[in-house]
Amino acid sequence: MNRSCAWSAVLLIVLVAAGCSSNRSHEPSLKQGAKEVGHAIGTMAREVGQGAKTVGKTVGDAAKEGGKAVKDAVKGT
Repeated sequence: MNRSCAWSAVLLIVLVAAGCSSNRSHEPSLKQGAKEVGHAIGTMAREVGQGAKTVGKTVGDAAKEGGKAVKDAVKGT
């Protein structure tokens, strides 16, 4: 399990716990509970996607710089 997945799992647990504890005055309905869990899962998926996007951009930038370096080395510049 990579670091972003671990943090996402922790975020999911925190969000579900916060959502459940915020409704102490009345018992949440099954529909409301499902909505809160769905929201937490959606948030977690978005966080993982943003992390993957950042990693992909970094790898792409590094590959671009590496390609330029190889091209310049071949040219003799």
